[in-house]
Amino acid sequence: MVSSKSLKKSPKPEKVKIIQVNVRGFDNNFSYLVIGKNGGAVLIDATGSIEEIEKAIRKNDAKVIFQLVTHSHFDHAGNVNCFIEKGILLKSFEDLKKCPEIEVAGFRIETLFLPGHTSDSVCFLIKNNLFTGDVLFADGTGRADFGGDENEMRASLEKLSAFSKKNPEIIIWPGHNYGGAKAMLKEALEKVTSPAL
Repeated sequence: MVSSKSLKKSPKPEKVKIIQVNVRGFDNNFSYLVIGKNGGAVLIDATGSIEEIEKAIRKNDAKVIFQLVTHSHFDHAGNVNCFIEKGILLKSFEDLKKCPEIEVAGFRIETLFLPGHTSDSVCFLIKNNLFTGDVLFADGTGRADFGGDENEMRASLEKLSAFSKKNPEIIIWPGHNYGGAKAMLKEALEKVTSPAL
């Protein structure tokens, strides 16, 4: 018989704090700070107002470890170089292909490769939160006519639909406020008028 004292407790999963930054500019864009252990944070889609992003970093005492972008369009990556100059490096698309899962600040980031809006479109899964960029909004999807492909978009939405059936609790955090600042993945997919879904 094993003594209960000899059993090691598994560490509690680290909670994450999500800061959605309304960066204005372009078209109702959002940038995100995801903050974990000891204030360690990841910055997603640094764009729009640098002042708003820096204010959110200061207000939450975040220590940004690196940046991610959901795709390379300027309205999502416009301020990446500004933060690189401040010493906050970017995990590039090529980096993510080599290492699609990243552990940082006590949480795991899983990269989902979902081309269609662009060839380098990705979503980031952190616990039950999916940062979707322009793959999926609260109401609609990104266009495929700015360097994307309609067939790839349809296939990516099919993948998300299958993923949603296995993970009904997933919340999406989109790159633009089109129809809402966030939504349940299942509900957002139900609004997509793709015959594939």
